[in-house]
Amino acid sequence: MASVTATIIITTYNQAPTLRLLLTSLQRQTEKNFEVIVADDGSSDETKSLCEEAWSFPLRFVTQPDEGYRKSKILNQVIRQARGDYLIFLDGDVIVEKHFVEDHFNLRRPGHFVCGRRVDLGPEFSKNLNTENVTTGKYDGLSLALLWSGLKKDTISWKRAVRITTPLCRKLLGYDRPLDLLGSNFSAWKSDIQEVNGFNEALKAYWGEDGDLFIRLRNSGKKPIGAKSLCIQYHVFHPRRPPSKENVQMYEELLKDKEYKRAKQGLES
Repeated sequence: MASVTATIIITTYNQAPTLRLLLTSLQRQTEKNFEVIVADDGSSDETKSLCEEAWSFPLRFVTQPDEGYRKSKILNQVIRQARGDYLIFLDGDVIVEKHFVEDHFNLRRPGHFVCGRRVDLGPEFSKNLNTENVTTGKYDGLSLALLWSGLKKDTISWKRAVRITTPLCRKLLGYDRPLDLLGSNFSAWKSDIQEVNGFNEALKAYWGEDGDLFIRLRNSGKKPIGAKSLCIQYHVFHPRRPPSKENVQMYEELLKDKEYKRAKQGLES
């Protein structure tokens, strides 16, 4: 295998079944030059043993005690250990299309970070997900089953499953416009994340750590690259808790602060 140029960082917490789907989809990638680190926030299920299975790529499992929501802390721990100079971030409850890593590689540019999006699979469609269908490529692109799920209002944002690579088409559709950062699908240079001191470990409540990083990258002069209909991923349905009003208010205030460029409690803690 060639020397590692990218590290894929997967955050997870008690998501072994969906994590298996994700790892299986990573085995199908057209771009093979990456390592994977699973950043585990104290899982008590089969996550560790799953990561110890034989995979087609280098995989390391890094965990911490379950002491509440500490996603930023485990992410910083993993970033310190990453061998790649480019970092791709995923959550453990998604499946990626086979060109996912290749698309992130092709979009990367100095001084920029890539902001991807996802297809939100509905509860009905998610019931039938399995590793065999991942291996045979049935979740690559817009299948008839996925289209039907979208038309039935089960799956949301199903059009994002159509991969569009032609620059002119992307420009005409507005798919190249910069977007905000979605924690389950973004990538950035490791040095740029180090410059803003990584993730903010002062954030210990659900939601907000990804937006906090986006603000600091933006304020430090880094430019977002929109990746709609590229870097395709599918989010497996599960009930989601809403963010607290306090977190939302804090984020809205931070958006106005153009001087906020480094986390006080981050990578260098």
